Amino acid sequence: MKREFSTKGYFRPVLGVAFLVICLSNAGISTRADASDLATNESVRQLIEESIRMGVPFYNGGQPEACAAVYRTALRSLELFVGDSVDAQPIQRALRTAAGQSVEESAWTLRYALDEAYARAGRQGGASMDAFALDFSAGNGGAWYVVNDNVMGGVSRGGWMASDDEIGVFAGRLSLRNNGGFSSVRTRVPSAALAGYDGIEMRVRGDGRRYAMLAGIDNTQGSWQYAFTAPEEWETVRVPFEQMALSIRGWRPNTYPPIDGRRVETLGFIISDKDERPFRMEIDWMRGYRE
Repeated sequence: MKREFSTKGYFRPVLGVAFLVICLSNAGISTRADASDLATNESVRQLIEESIRMGVPFYNGGQPEACAAVYRTALRSLELFVGDSVDAQPIQRALRTAAGQSVEESAWTLRYALDEAYARAGRQGGASMDAFALDFSAGNGGAWYVVNDNVMGGVSRGGWMASDDEIGVFAGRLSLRNNGGFSSVRTRVPSAALAGYDGIEMRVRGDGRRYAMLAGIDNTQGSWQYAFTAPEEWETVRVPFEQMALSIRGWRPNTYPPIDGRRVETLGFIISDKDERPFRMEIDWMRGYRE
């Protein structure tokens, strides 16, 4: 059967693309990679604001493909910049990732890339980001709190402590009674502290059991998780944000927006392997990394 296209559905994103080109021209953004012709950070932010202002109604109106087209055009325009105002690597990575996703997922991926570029352009003079690290010495590990299955009637035990040699320890014992069987510890991180990072790397050792790092966003149900095995000898484990999957009380939805560093406001660990033996994992340090 021959597929017919709606003129209205096709024409609106084309108009959006044309409008972005006008925005570029009015902002005085040059298409030459000449440092003397770079736009100011304010121009970059104005372009991103306009693209989001156009894209959101498309998405909310049931046209995610139009929203993604607007965001994609904005990112490809920003890709023309060099210097401190715009970092091309996360933009290129987002464009590659979005190319293999559904239209809904690609719209979210491209939106997060725009958000990151917006935050970076807002830093005074394009200054480099402060390094994010937790080394658990003299309180540098942050304030950790416990969320066990007790909130759902379970009786598992688990918690967080710092050892005498300044190592973070996540330890306890799971119980499957009352349909329980998980223990987790979490800590809050400053807003946008992980903006521009590709993930978290950490030096860990443990009991060979399966744990997961979790990352959370305020006012959002569930957390994004990445499973790993705690090695019995010290090793460095990397957790890429783009490979973290959303979990809502153990349920994994088929479609969900990816998480990026700028939105992370909680980090932590969870164990739910249905093994009732005592568990223990040690963490020497945690820090953000960039590819």
